[in-house]
Amino acid sequence: MKSLFTSSVRPDEANRRYILPGLDGLRAIAVLLVMVYHFWPTVLPGGMIGVDIFFVISGFLITSLLLREGALTGKIALGNFWIRRARRLLPAITLLILVMGPVSLLIGGDIQVNLGRQLAGAATFSSNWISIFAGNDYFAQTSPELFTNFWSLAVEEQFYVVWPLLIVGAGVLLRRSWRRFSVVMVLGIIASLSVATALLMSGAPISRVYYGTDTHLYGLLLGALLAFARPWSLYPPLQQSVLYRVAQPFGLVAFARVMISWLSLFALIPYAILVPESAPGAIPWGLFGASLLALGVIQGMLPDMLAGASEVLRRLLNFAPLRWVGERSYGLYLWHWPLAVVMHYLMGADRSPLVNVGVLVATFAIAEMSYRWVETPIRRYGFRGSANRVVAAFQSSRTKFLPVSVALAVVVAAASTGLAVHTAPAMTTAQQSVEDGKRAAAERLKARQEAQAASASASPSAAGKDAKPSASPSESKAATGSVDSSQVTIVGDSIVVAVSPELYDKMPEASIDAAEGRTIAKALPIIKSMGANGQIRKTFVLSVTANSTILDGQLDEVLAAMPADSKLVLVTGYGPRNLTWIDYSNGKIREFAAQHSDRVIIADWNSTIRQALQTQSGLLASDGVHPEVAGQELYAQVLMEAIAKAQK
Repeated sequence: MKSLFTSSVRPDEANRRYILPGLDGLRAIAVLLVMVYHFWPTVLPGGMIGVDIFFVISGFLITSLLLREGALTGKIALGNFWIRRARRLLPAITLLILVMGPVSLLIGGDIQVNLGRQLAGAATFSSNWISIFAGNDYFAQTSPELFTNFWSLAVEEQFYVVWPLLIVGAGVLLRRSWRRFSVVMVLGIIASLSVATALLMSGAPISRVYYGTDTHLYGLLLGALLAFARPWSLYPPLQQSVLYRVAQPFGLVAFARVMISWLSLFALIPYAILVPESAPGAIPWGLFGASLLALGVIQGMLPDMLAGASEVLRRLLNFAPLRWVGERSYGLYLWHWPLAVVMHYLMGADRSPLVNVGVLVATFAIAEMSYRWVETPIRRYGFRGSANRVVAAFQSSRTKFLPVSVALAVVVAAASTGLAVHTAPAMTTAQQSVEDGKRAAAERLKARQEAQAASASASPSAAGKDAKPSASPSESKAATGSVDSSQVTIVGDSIVVAVSPELYDKMPEASIDAAEGRTIAKALPIIKSMGANGQIRKTFVLSVTANSTILDGQLDEVLAAMPADSKLVLVTGYGPRNLTWIDYSNGKIREFAAQHSDRVIIADWNSTIRQALQTQSGLLASDGVHPEVAGQELYAQVLMEAIAKAQK
């Protein structure tokens, strides 16, 4: 294969630009998958694969453009490449920030939390790493941030910075040896998947694997690998294609490629339904599978596939409505998430799914305005050219007021964004609830320990004269509402952390072990250790539905770790519809309780809070998961009733 910097392109072909038909249609599918996933997660629980489709498209397209430039000019002008990328990406991002900053200030409260950090990530193309190092994987699920979706833009932007340098370096070091570079890309894909798997096996947060550039690089590299196997550029002559030379002599190979492309296309939506994010191995292997499907579609649209079924595929994906959506896919992706977050804080976490229809319509409208009046002019005329055209328009007698108006609007928007950052709370109401719970619980534990120490240090005579005899189980139950708290062990997540002061007030002798972000997978080793050390009392309460799916067999492990004469109280969870694992876990809890009715009792927080929310407000924090003070009292009461039932 010839060196990157040696061109065999005819002069009359050099100026012809070739747009790959159908690529915008695939972009449309990708962005629609992501939007449906965010708006109606139960419909497409695996719709996040749309991001990975984008990665494959970007890897293929950017690499093709770089190779095209090398073939036409004998070099790659890195500065011009990065300027073109800036023209494509920065205008829409800037507009979004200037709109959403003031909006967040108007709404106030939780929506402002971490706004400064998010803007820093956007400005430095490092949103993904900033989110990872901030460790916000848990509360970001229930108290969403305005610019969470910038993580994928950061991955692509980092790729745009580093990848051209690697290609230029390879052009110098591996002249006439591009197969070696292809091998390096394959090794990079394997390394990315291996690091992701190793991190998960070592107990790293799943957000580290999902957001990390190193662990989510495979889609971009798959697309780049395909670019190396096709023509030097997105234009004829087709005889430059490696794939063409392979496919043309063998009809069977060409037929196989066409079948792969069609099957891959029709598999995308079923894949998004059948491979949810909560499925074991979905990250990274499920996403890698989606990347392969995207690769399968693209390879069937390449110019060397001249006619027949491949042409039908290109025409299908080039269908005008799909092409329209695909052309605006960047703006749609940028705007849909912040608009959804705004509605989350305005209308509550568990708003009607119909509200999202309005958000969807607004997203399309704003994306169209951004595409027509901001993105396209700057991409076509550049920053300076667009500025000159704006100035020329402002000089018209009919629009003399516009320069001042626009300048004032930009200044006000920027100032409002800065004020929103400055006045942002340190934490969300849900986080504050958990922190308050930690402090109050620590104070109660300290007071209990001091009381125990004082009792132990009392003289035998004083103890004999003044000390009251130890309370019997029946007396202890009477003091705590028919519950013997000395026989209660509770293991839970951040909800239990928040409610622990209330629980200690009602059950002062209970043993409580709770931590934010705790899943049942993290709880199991703790429970087994407690069981082995005789630390599980006769009534064991488990509340871990807020963070992850309860899988088959896990509750059996819990029951097996408990003493044979103990009872298990399982607490159902409650949360917004987008936390799809909660309802699934509740189903597993009810199913398990029915199978072990002699030992398992349900504390039905889900049904209780759902009914209470119909007539009361202020029970839950803005995330729709963690209880506020009134909700904490209700949660504790639900547990008390279930524990009393277990102790009968």
